[in-house]
Amino acid sequence: MKQRFRIRGRLLRPLIQMFKDMKLRHKVLVTYAFVGILPIAVLGCFCYNQSKNMLVEHENSNMQDCLDQAVLSIDNQLDIYNNLSDYIAYNQSIGQVISYDYSTAYEIYEKYENLTNILDPMLASLKYFHSKVNQITIYTSNNFVKHDTTVAPLSTIVSTEWYKKVTEQSNRDTLWFVKPDQKKVFTARKMPTLEGTDYPSVLYIEVDYNDLFSPLMDMTSSDYGIYVVDQNNSVVYSHNKFSKDSKEYAMNYDTLLDEMENENVSQYTIVKDQVSSGWEVLLYKPNSAIMSSVRNIALISVVVTLCCIVASLLAAAGISKFMVTDIEKLTENMKNVQTGNLEITVTSNSKDEVGNLIRGFGMMIERIHLLINEVYEGEIAQKEYEMKALQAQINPHFLYNSLSLINWKAIEANKQDISRITLLLSTFYRTALNRGDNILSVRDEITNMKCYLDIQLMMHENNFDVVMDIPEEMYQYQTLNLILQPIVENAIDHGIDLLTDRRGVISIKGEQSAGTISFIVEDNGVGMDEEKAQTILTKKSKGYGIRNVNERIKLLYGYEYCMQVHSEVGVGTRITVVMPAIKVG
Repeated sequence: MKQRFRIRGRLLRPLIQMFKDMKLRHKVLVTYAFVGILPIAVLGCFCYNQSKNMLVEHENSNMQDCLDQAVLSIDNQLDIYNNLSDYIAYNQSIGQVISYDYSTAYEIYEKYENLTNILDPMLASLKYFHSKVNQITIYTSNNFVKHDTTVAPLSTIVSTEWYKKVTEQSNRDTLWFVKPDQKKVFTARKMPTLEGTDYPSVLYIEVDYNDLFSPLMDMTSSDYGIYVVDQNNSVVYSHNKFSKDSKEYAMNYDTLLDEMENENVSQYTIVKDQVSSGWEVLLYKPNSAIMSSVRNIALISVVVTLCCIVASLLAAAGISKFMVTDIEKLTENMKNVQTGNLEITVTSNSKDEVGNLIRGFGMMIERIHLLINEVYEGEIAQKEYEMKALQAQINPHFLYNSLSLINWKAIEANKQDISRITLLLSTFYRTALNRGDNILSVRDEITNMKCYLDIQLMMHENNFDVVMDIPEEMYQYQTLNLILQPIVENAIDHGIDLLTDRRGVISIKGEQSAGTISFIVEDNGVGMDEEKAQTILTKKSKGYGIRNVNERIKLLYGYEYCMQVHSEVGVGTRITVVMPAIKVG
């Protein structure tokens, strides 16, 4: 061992002596090669790798977020059409027209009068309010001949595969079917109002194929492909958007499956999500397209690093005490950057090589700052998009059902309460839309909720009570719009409407404490178990109205402000909303 050290010592001595014999300028050049150039190169590589990793992770996250938002938009549309299907399927007037036993000649004449005067206007009005519904047809076995597109004999569909699937389901189930070769998508279900009658019927609703899947057509800028497959792993929709130079990256579905199985060696990034109807959505993008945004960082890092190295070598040639001091300061700044402190200022009034080195390093730091800010601003833009998407998720079925109610009251009779419903609905949407502003006063939010409750009381024939206790002092504060209405709607739909043993009561209270205001909405409905109450504010919940409110509050005011849900089976549910006390400007 000692022998080895002696040999190494004899080899190093000439090198050490050569360094001692060099001119000071050369010593500075050699020394700075280790002290200055090497850290700059390491810093450039470190900054490049860190920036590259952040951008790649951001791109992958952005792909998943874009897909989630697109799937959520499709889910919203499916919910609207499912609500429309429920409305038609459970409509007693439609059930009476379809199920009535028309035996005499006069009754047969009356049957077509009912079709013309009752069924046709109803379905026409629903299609008017749902412009993307292409066809609504009721297939029945009650000796009906084909009547326009509204009624058709059941015998015309009994041999179809989708009819067999519908007959295997319960009356409450709504099934979705897609025929991609015909660009057709429709939902079908049994008519629950005709259960137990001699005339079974099937409700068929066809919607616009391109409109339903339109959220998938422009999710990212370019170079991506998408597939939607059903439960049988059959493709029901496909779309790709590749630039002219990237056409070869488009894949068929079988190749995509192979890429998913070979995830470790795949040349693609693949994310997926599932639509509430059971369809699976797959989004893929070539890794080369993702890495293209990183190439600019690599070029900038290399150029800036090389400039710093060249400037360092030139600066060392004209060393002076002043220049050595500047280099020491630069080295100290570089050490700060290596520890993660990018908030530094590197300046120099010198126009020589040392000054160029300092300014080059400053340009690199500024460029890194710029890239980090771009990523940060992208995240903020994404949050704003999420906020707008959550705001847009509010299900418009209440509008459609209310307008349908007004329309039917106008058709059936000229009743006095139509004007009241119309005025309440106008006030409700005036305060709800709020000229596009998400913020409004507590007073306007209470007005919005009262309009909604008055309409619901009229729709429910005043079969439940409302108790409201909100101090007028709270009216001076601001709140998000459409906070209370979804909570009250949830209390009616999932609490009060399911009661059979007592009269329903909804209580709305307001409380003010140090720095916060609170709203408490409580009902004496059927309640829910603790497990379901814990998931109502998460993505596991089937509905999104309550979760929407909670997410909007957290996005605007911070995660310390949120909703609290307490429920007990057979007793009722209490939901508390807490927000900061901010006065209306």
